[in-house]
Amino acid sequence: MPACIHCQTDSQFLTYDALGLCHHCAPQHAPIIAGAIQGISEAAASRTKARRAADQLEALRESLGHCDVLQAYAGLRFEGVDPAKLRSELEQMRTDTVEQAIRDHWFEARERARDAASPKGMAGSYGKAISRLQDLAEHVDDAAVIEKAVIVLRAERDGLVFEDLVRQAQLAEQQGRKSRARDLYIEAVFALRKDGTPDAYQTDKIELAEKQIERLGGRP
Repeated sequence: MPACIHCQTDSQFLTYDALGLCHHCAPQHAPIIAGAIQGISEAAASRTKARRAADQLEALRESLGHCDVLQAYAGLRFEGVDPAKLRSELEQMRTDTVEQAIRDHWFEARERARDAASPKGMAGSYGKAISRLQDLAEHVDDAAVIEKAVIVLRAERDGLVFEDLVRQAQLAEQQGRKSRARDLYIEAVFALRKDGTPDAYQTDKIELAEKQIERLGGRP
C-alpha cells in the first residue's frame, strides 16, 4: 500500500484518492495540486499566444512555479503529469527562448547599424537591442546568459563607433587637420571608456588611439 504523498502515512485505516492523498490530507492539498495543474495549463496557453519573448518567459516562470508546488508532493500520481520531467522541459524552453531572443536582437542591431549614417545612429541601434535584453532579465531567475550577451553587444557597438571615429580621424589627418584628427581620437577613447564594457574587450583599441593622440601632440 503506497503512503500518502503529503503526510507519508501508510495505513490500512486510511483511504487514498487518485492523486495519492489520504483522506486526512486531501481536503487541504487536493485543491493546491489541482490549482497548480490548472496554472500550468493556463500558462502554457498564454505562452502559445504570446509574441514577445518577455511574455513567453513570464508564462514559463509561472509554469515553473507551479511545477515547484507539485514537486513538493513526492510520488504524485496524476495521468500525464511528471513534475520533474515537466520542469526540465520548461527549463529547456526558457533557455531556448532566451537564446533566440538574443539572436533576434543581435541580428536586428547589426542590420540597423549597417544602415546608420553616424556613430550616434550605430550606438542607437545597439542601444535598443541592449535595452530589450535587459528587460528580459527581469523575467528569468538566472540572467547570466543575458548579462553576457549585453556585454558582448556593448563591446561590438563600442567597437563600431570607435572604428568609425578612427576613420574620420585618419581622413582629417590626410587633409592636414591634425587638431581635428587628435580630437576625434580623443572622442574615440571616450566612446570606449564611458560605458561599462570590461577593459579586456577594448584595451588594444584604447592603446592604439592613445598612441595617435600622443603622436599628434597629446591631450589639450
